[in-house]
Amino acid sequence: MLIGAGHMGRSSLGMLARQLPDARFRIVDRSPENLALALAVAPDRIEGELRDISQNGVDAAGMDLVLNFAGPFFLGSDAAARAAISAGAAYVDVCDDAEGTQTILDLHQAACERKVPVITGGGNSPGISNWLACDILQSNSNVDGIQIVWITRERDPGGLAVLRHMLHMTVAPCPIWRGGRMEYSKGFQPETAMSFDVQPPFGRIEAYDTAHPEPLTLARHRPDLKLVQCKGSLYPGWANQAFSTLGRIGFGHDDLTVTVGDQTIQPIEVLWKLLWARHNASPPRERPAFTQINVIGLQGDSPVVMHTITDESEMSRGTGIGMAAAALALLEGNVPPGANGVEAIPFERGLKHFRALSVAEGAFADGIVVTRF
Repeated sequence: MLIGAGHMGRSSLGMLARQLPDARFRIVDRSPENLALALAVAPDRIEGELRDISQNGVDAAGMDLVLNFAGPFFLGSDAAARAAISAGAAYVDVCDDAEGTQTILDLHQAACERKVPVITGGGNSPGISNWLACDILQSNSNVDGIQIVWITRERDPGGLAVLRHMLHMTVAPCPIWRGGRMEYSKGFQPETAMSFDVQPPFGRIEAYDTAHPEPLTLARHRPDLKLVQCKGSLYPGWANQAFSTLGRIGFGHDDLTVTVGDQTIQPIEVLWKLLWARHNASPPRERPAFTQINVIGLQGDSPVVMHTITDESEMSRGTGIGMAAAALALLEGNVPPGANGVEAIPFERGLKHFRALSVAEGAFADGIVVTRF
């Protein structure tokens, strides 16, 4: 079962349909348009269900695996995960918000009692980034800290759920595991900026504290680490402060509504439509897209090694690959029961599927680039 057939969900669905030619899929989405696009991926093997799980729940009976793409995850819904546990099905979601991550981790006892693996934070960052961190930690005994730095340049404004997530990160507390306890900072604030020299095409960039959940799950997996921190950067650089300002003046608060005439609207929906209108009105031109994840192993404050993956596409493709890799690993079995981050999937298996899917999809052409300091 795949819940949420937006761009990211359909990306992963296409990969899994190609990798699993005998598998059958049930797709659940509240949008008829998204559902129709998903069914077209493999009409003979895909059935659809028009349903809003936030209002009506979902039944996962008979499923081997539930993949949840239905955000925004910072609202903290656990309906899909509870349905998977009740049905005895494995579960993985693409949650990249700290609040939603903790909601799923709180289901650990229920998942253990049903003996099912429940995984939160599949995707790119978090997801592949966590596996790269585990690889670094196993291969470098002197590493006692992890920094994750993601960078993205998008071709267009993308979907509304993505914009909600991006603006939410400007007002949500950012978890940082430091010295054996969790601290919290403010997202995308100038005072959290750090400079990094990374692989092309970005070079030297400034990155800011972000509310991605790698510190929650990596610290749970390795509480002995002195630091786990996630930073992010939008390209071009001016976009970071633009998003920070928009979030703080109100667009980052998803619960805010305003009344215009006789209609109640969410300001963020107006912003989203404005961004698309501006994009569509601009002269046609080539807009390159790039996604890069850098995972840095530290000894104290000094970098030791950095693993980098770079894709000449929007982050949605890399996220789809990370979710597909997690799904394939879960279907193979031998993942411990309980609610965990993707660290519960052996990183060797996760990265094996990541590499194979990348080749199949023509993504991440340089593979995993290792830089030693």
